[in-house]
Amino acid sequence: MDVLESSQVSHFYKGKNIFLTGGTGFLGKCFIEKILRSCPDVGNIYMLCRGKKGKSPTERTSAMFSEMLFDNLRAENPNCIQKVIPVIGDVLEENLGLSEEDETQIIENVHIMIHSAATIRFDEHIKLSLQLNVGGTVKMVNLARRVKNLVSFIHVSTAYANCNLSDIEEVYYEMGAEYNPVKLLELCEWMDEDVLASMTDTLLRDRPNTYCLTKAISEEFLFQHAKDLPLSIFRPSIIGASWQEPAPGWIDNFNGPSGLFIAVGKGVLRILEGDVNKVADIIPIDYCVNMLICVGWYTSIITKQVETPLIYHCTSGSKKPYTWFQLGTLMLEFFQTKEPYNQVFRRPDVNFATNKLELEYWKTFSHWIPAYLADGLAHVTGQKAIMLRTYDKVHRASKTFTFFTKREWTWTDGNCNMLMSKMSDIDRRIYNFNVHDIIWEDYYPNYFRGTKKYILKEDMSPTKLQEARAQQARLQRVWYVTVSVVTLLIGRFLFLKSPVCRNLWFKLLGIIVRLLRQIRLTIVS
Repeated sequence: MDVLESSQVSHFYKGKNIFLTGGTGFLGKCFIEKILRSCPDVGNIYMLCRGKKGKSPTERTSAMFSEMLFDNLRAENPNCIQKVIPVIGDVLEENLGLSEEDETQIIENVHIMIHSAATIRFDEHIKLSLQLNVGGTVKMVNLARRVKNLVSFIHVSTAYANCNLSDIEEVYYEMGAEYNPVKLLELCEWMDEDVLASMTDTLLRDRPNTYCLTKAISEEFLFQHAKDLPLSIFRPSIIGASWQEPAPGWIDNFNGPSGLFIAVGKGVLRILEGDVNKVADIIPIDYCVNMLICVGWYTSIITKQVETPLIYHCTSGSKKPYTWFQLGTLMLEFFQTKEPYNQVFRRPDVNFATNKLELEYWKTFSHWIPAYLADGLAHVTGQKAIMLRTYDKVHRASKTFTFFTKREWTWTDGNCNMLMSKMSDIDRRIYNFNVHDIIWEDYYPNYFRGTKKYILKEDMSPTKLQEARAQQARLQRVWYVTVSVVTLLIGRFLFLKSPVCRNLWFKLLGIIVRLLRQIRLTIVS
């Protein structure tokens, strides 16, 4: 506790009330956990929350606090959870759907506002994406103008808001009159959904999806209409599992790289379109949260000293690059030999195709043919055929990721470095977001392990691990035998056609015999 009392950041949050949107999302709930643990004297956290899947906001909040993420907090300071007050509302509704009483509470008591709510679906309909991401931002700004003691307003954007550029600075990029946020929201009110959908490609231009587009339009609105507020914009890249907190490799969702890792580890996804030499810009969730908390602190200090809001990049690739090739190599080593999943479709393997022809070729032979064979066998044995549907989903998901595996970006991080320089040594330890401290060769295996433990909730016992390794060894032997049989058949065909091929065939046959002997020795041992 003495260390926390010496922290400038923790002292800033003492007694201050926070209004948070997106609190039940990945970033939001990690923010709540860390702020309660590192700033025990923080005031109340008013968390905007709507009912979902038959659960009330209160029930959803209670369920959230029962998750593993909050284990340490429940053990150390269980009473602090009472500081999180679910506020019934919805960013899609007028005035965020706030009741008159809740609105008054926020206006009178809140000091810090953090807008994290958004639809993160890349293929979201343009209308809903505009209404959620842009409309939600507009409503938050309208509310912020009435908050009496506001000292910090943080808008969570994305480092990919301007992914149409290859070199991105911590500055505002004006989009032009055709992207007027207010007018686009007005279109959503009266224009037919199908007509609006037909405009999507025109609006996207050289951006890959509605998520990146609407995040950029949200920034456009903020710089047009909210520069006078104590505002900062926070741009994280691809958010992944934790580096250290609450536990190495903690992750609880399939979004982004997590779903990709699981699909590869299960032997389902074996080909991706992309460039193995490009950098995979993934940032651990705990680094992201630590920086967000510090941005909230520093915004209250710097606002009166700058003419325009500061933008902060939270990225890894520019400081400590790690390519898709390095990541893929580490992934296969982990899932093939070290800690395979308990049940897999095939032996894990993954390759990157650089063009459409190569991609379709490998999808046919590595995805569709095995899927048809598996589903055919399922029909014959009376089991449920699922692999064709699975591959439909996998291909749709991997397609949305293609834009990011084929390219790389350079983000400046001057404001990030400046923020770090303003922090005390104690705060740099408590709220570490120095990417240079990350060891990727440790981070990613923990991430892979986290998908097994926290998402798939697999049995992590030594017995199950041995069974999984044995299964991988069997699948490898099946692969060797299959290759050998196919080679024999092809060789036999060529043997009948050409004397030269017969000579080559005998040489190849000798290699195969030696290979089979090696397999036999492996089985015996």
